Amino acid sequence: MHRRRFVLAALGAAGVTLCAHAAPAGHFDIVYPRIRVGGDVHAAYALAVLDLAMKAANASYSVQQAEIVMERGRALAELARGNNTINLHWTSMEARAERGLNVVRIPIHRGLIGYRVFVIRKDRQTDFDRIERFSDLQAFTGGQGLGWIDTDILKAAGLNVQTSTYETMFEMTQSGRVDYFPRGVVEAFAELEGRRHREPDLVVENRLLLKYRSDFIFYVATGHEALAGTIEGGLVAAYRDGSYMRLFNTHPYIQDGLVRTKPASRKTFQLDNPYLSEADRSIPDEYWMS
Repeated sequence: MHRRRFVLAALGAAGVTLCAHAAPAGHFDIVYPRIRVGGDVHAAYALAVLDLAMKAANASYSVQQAEIVMERGRALAELARGNNTINLHWTSMEARAERGLNVVRIPIHRGLIGYRVFVIRKDRQTDFDRIERFSDLQAFTGGQGLGWIDTDILKAAGLNVQTSTYETMFEMTQSGRVDYFPRGVVEAFAELEGRRHREPDLVVENRLLLKYRSDFIFYVATGHEALAGTIEGGLVAAYRDGSYMRLFNTHPYIQDGLVRTKPASRKTFQLDNPYLSEADRSIPDEYWMS
């Protein structure tokens, strides 16, 4: 009973509607999109955060991955249709992506998706060693995925960016068609370790960092307001009782990325993200890395 009273207090403090959750939340069948064939090394942490939130909200749930591969744009469109193909997706925050969806405005990785290191060919490190000013970087060509808001952020900052599919970007970097492929600090090493046999010459560049306000958040389908409220209330409760930070500070996906990229020691170029909604800009500081 004590834990349930605590969760209810946390929900109320967050301004979350309690009428559907005053008793233990009901059962939710959650379906999220298959982002790419062969699995996704990033899913484990997002699913761990989802599990933490649902347990903190005292909710029963099942979760499965859809059979159909969906890029970001299609996944968001499916959520907006509310046709139950999928009802949950985690992806980069963006005002245009909201489309009336139910948005859980608590960053899943505390902003680390907006801390970008570069995947490069290992024989190009000396070229990147000579970059001292942002204008130096503008002479290089970066690569980003089709439909990613990161593409627009980098272009808005004045960088030269080519786009293709996620898989093709690694091939383009390997072949030298682009000079670098920015990835989040928690993404870069995990991705390369699974690709050594395909692109053996790729490494993580060792001294530079792009930083902008961005992260993955949960988007919930139209018609699934109760699910969105449950996830948000559970995350608020998990922050309040310390369980979110315990997960963040111990999960290998987060900690291995931070240890291996050492973001605090890198030369950092701070960029604006002009594509946030006002609600995204108002997310409290407690939910971001300081």
